[in-house]
Amino acid sequence: MKNVLLFGGGFVAGILATIIVAYLITAANQSNDGLPGLTIFPEKGECITSRGEIEIFQVLKPNMALAETGNLPDQIMVLLINYEGKSYYDDQKIRIPVNKCARQIGTYQYTANIGMVKTVPVVIIE
Repeated sequence: MKNVLLFGGGFVAGILATIIVAYLITAANQSNDGLPGLTIFPEKGECITSRGEIEIFQVLKPNMALAETGNLPDQIMVLLINYEGKSYYDDQKIRIPVNKCARQIGTYQYTANIGMVKTVPVVIIE
């Protein structure tokens, strides 16, 4: 009887340990701000652009949108984030104010419709 209790206790402990490890792995793999593929750097990077406007073409979350900055041939795609509660909408044009810039704070990696993995800079206007 003692062996059965030890086996049962070990079995339950094993199941609990598996659940805890699975939870920790899942929590570690979640991206910042709940957006898979989003990596925020510990320190802010350089300015991507400091003039002109950014045009949003796809909103991913109310405060996060894929956008294009600049004109051809210097145009680049970015993920624009606003932590001040402002919501974005498709085809919105955002002017970069004087003395501010689109500063890189991370990267965003996603799979495009054609199956290619793409990585773009994550920026905030400051």
